[in-house]
Amino acid sequence: MDRRIGVILIVLVMEIVFRLSYTAFVIPLSPLLFTLGVRLVEILVILRLAFSSSGVRARSIPREILIGTGVACLLGATVILGDAASRMFLEGGALKLVIAKQKVHDPFLFFLTGCIVAPFAEELFFRGLLYSWLRERMPVIAAIIVSSLLFAGMHGFISPVQLAGGLIFAGLYEWRRNVWAPYVVHAAGNFGIWILPWIYPV
Repeated sequence: MDRRIGVILIVLVMEIVFRLSYTAFVIPLSPLLFTLGVRLVEILVILRLAFSSSGVRARSIPREILIGTGVACLLGATVILGDAASRMFLEGGALKLVIAKQKVHDPFLFFLTGCIVAPFAEELFFRGLLYSWLRERMPVIAAIIVSSLLFAGMHGFISPVQLAGGLIFAGLYEWRRNVWAPYVVHAAGNFGIWILPWIYPV
C-alpha cells in the first residue's frame, strides 16, 4: 500500500480524535494553544512516517521562498486594490467586514500558531501528501478542486476564502512540486488576518 494513504488516514484519525476530545472533555487550554499542540504532533508524524513523500525538498529553498514571497505580494496587492474598489460601494471597504469576523484575541499565539506552525502542517498534509496522492489518480484540475474542498472543509465549513486559498496553494504546489512556496503564501495570508485588527480596528 502507498505509504502516503496510510499516513493520511493516521492524521485524519488523529484530527478527529483531538477535536472530539476537546469538545467532550474540559481541557484547560485555549483553542489556539490546543491547535498548536495538535499541529506540532501532525508535523512530527508526517515527517517521521512519510518524509520523502511530504513535499519537503531541500533543493532551492531560497528560490522557493522567494517565489512564494512574490506570489504573496501579488495576492496582497490584489486584495488591497479590491478593498479600495469596494469602498465605492461599501462603507469602510470589504476588508472591514472580514476583520469583523476574524477578531484575534491573542495576537502572539495566533501568530505562532496560524502564521508559522499550522500553515506548515497543513501544507505537508493537504499538498505534500493528499494532493500528490490524488494527482496520481485523477486529472490535475480534479485533484486541485478535491484537495481544496477538503482543505476548506477541514476548517469547519467551506468558505469562499478557504476554498480560494486551497486552489491557490494546490496550484502553486503543482507548479513548484515543493511545499515551501505554498507554505510562504499560506503563512502570509494568515499573517494578513493577524495584522488586520491593527489596520482596521473594530
